[in-house]
Amino acid sequence: METQSFSPMLDRVMAQEIQSVSWSKTMDVCAILYVNNQLEICRVSEQLQRMFIIQEDDAISNIIVESMFLAYNVGNKLYFYHLASHQKIIQSTLIKNSDKITQMLLVQVNAKIIKEQELQAAIIPLSTTNLKNWQNLCFLKQQQINNIIFSLTNKQIAYNFNGILHLGEIEHSSTTQLFQLENELHCFSKQFVEIYDIGLLKHQQILKYIQQLSYLNELLCFLKTSILLINTQLQDIFKCYQLNIIGPLVAFGPQETINYHILQFYQKGNCPQELVQFFQKELYNTKILQKMDDNITNSFNNIQEIIQDSLMNVLSRILIIINFFIQSKNMPFYQGLHKTPFEELQETIQKIQKVFSRFQIECHQTKLHLRNFFVWLNLCAIKAGNEQEVECENVNSPLNKIEVDLSKLFDFLKDNHLFQLRNLQCFYQEKISPKTFFTKVVVQKNVEFKQTENVTKILKNVFRDSYIDNIQQKQNKIEQEDSFVTVNSLVRQLQNYLDKISINLKPQLINKINIDLSSSIIRFSEQSENSYMVSVLINNSIVQYTYQSKSFQQLHQIQFNHKYIKELQYFDGKLIILSTNHQDNQLQQQLTAYISSEDLETQNKFECHSIKDLQVSKKGLISIIIDSKKLIILSI
Repeated sequence: METQSFSPMLDRVMAQEIQSVSWSKTMDVCAILYVNNQLEICRVSEQLQRMFIIQEDDAISNIIVESMFLAYNVGNKLYFYHLASHQKIIQSTLIKNSDKITQMLLVQVNAKIIKEQELQAAIIPLSTTNLKNWQNLCFLKQQQINNIIFSLTNKQIAYNFNGILHLGEIEHSSTTQLFQLENELHCFSKQFVEIYDIGLLKHQQILKYIQQLSYLNELLCFLKTSILLINTQLQDIFKCYQLNIIGPLVAFGPQETINYHILQFYQKGNCPQELVQFFQKELYNTKILQKMDDNITNSFNNIQEIIQDSLMNVLSRILIIINFFIQSKNMPFYQGLHKTPFEELQETIQKIQKVFSRFQIECHQTKLHLRNFFVWLNLCAIKAGNEQEVECENVNSPLNKIEVDLSKLFDFLKDNHLFQLRNLQCFYQEKISPKTFFTKVVVQKNVEFKQTENVTKILKNVFRDSYIDNIQQKQNKIEQEDSFVTVNSLVRQLQNYLDKISINLKPQLINKINIDLSSSIIRFSEQSENSYMVSVLINNSIVQYTYQSKSFQQLHQIQFNHKYIKELQYFDGKLIILSTNHQDNQLQQQLTAYISSEDLETQNKFECHSIKDLQVSKKGLISIIIDSKKLIILSI
């Protein structure tokens, strides 16, 4: 006799075709995935209350809704969203290749691993210049969320800590599904189950190391992002200067002699026609100099802010965490080694700190030199223009209210290295690598002065005093000095040392059990006292197994007559089964769908053309998708 024991709670036709529904493990919250890759997060009561919507360009898969966060995959990437704030908190790559992730399994580990005083170096907020990596750190620290995430592809099972730190991988050829039971990872294939001991990943001493290393990894990502942002600002400065100053002045001939011609004009009043045209056509009665000054000053200020508020700050915190590893005598990975990779990493970070301290001073001085140069060019443009036309853009420019520092101008024009802004380029580019300060002019051997005889004569006039002796002395000094280390080379060193520090924890294979699981549908119950149940759909029959005492035992088989099983899910240790009265419905005829319990008693039935995706929440809510757009939610 059929009874109607599952009470309808919600029946709604959605605006779009629904692909799947995923339930929270602890709350009446679900994530509805539509076929257009839109994910809608809703609270469920007597009606659906939308919390927020996520739209992705590519396919969303493996949706997991926890009490505080939402996780899902897009390709090989992991996305974490905070449910309360609706903010993306983590975006990372789970696997190194582009293989599709077929299942993502989160294994929670002990939340309180590190004492507060040990974390203080990594929890002080940094600048808001770039928050992407820093948000990962703050969220994980504040919420004490710590998970080992297993990602299953057709070739391997990769696992990492919180989606941040790669821990290793298990190669396989046939695993189709994963399940975790206490300290065991069960890898299901069609013919057998491999059981791995993952207790090593949950060991407190190793977890302490892993968590600190994940913080270090994120801080280093933040560091590299800050360095990239500085380089972007630098490129804006170079492009602006090249486009508006160097470019128009190449009419003089070789770029290396531009500063000489301007210096001749400044010292002797010799003004070639090309320079007159530059003043009159490019600079006179335009806002170009003022715009250049504004843009370049803004870029320098941005660099200053990134270095002071972000980069130097994070370097100090990195050094504190590295010191934590160096001082830890009982770390499990480097016992017995005279020198660990952390010492080398520490040296690299200290070099980066030193380079950017010098770079900060260089940027400030260059900004002052360029401002002074623009003030002088603005004055030259006014004098080169129509003197009777008093009102022009140059006269009204704020640059016209600043007095030229002639001594600073002379230093800028006589130093081609500074004039070409190579003093800044050398910090990032390896081809030009002198140790340059404003107190001295150091020229790299066989780079600057390997020129034509004509250029050499010009340079003799610029430097005037003992040209050959002066250059030889500087070349000898270079040979005695340490080679200049560029930012790019330091970042490469950084990555090399990170690769050395990265760990590869291999869970031990402790058992392999032969079992027939040749089915497209395998469902697991909740674990209880080191045991759980598995239901396998084979030829419209449900075969049930129980796992306990390190082995699988077949319980019984459920056979449906005149009904075709489409989906099954566990709730509170019992099966909820979705079936229809037709095996397929290619002709789109009317179907009768049944929601049944494992004792074959029908709890509900529906008339429809299609039905899919039976999902049961731990709070006792059942969701069913009918005819693509209709969502029905029942309460058990």
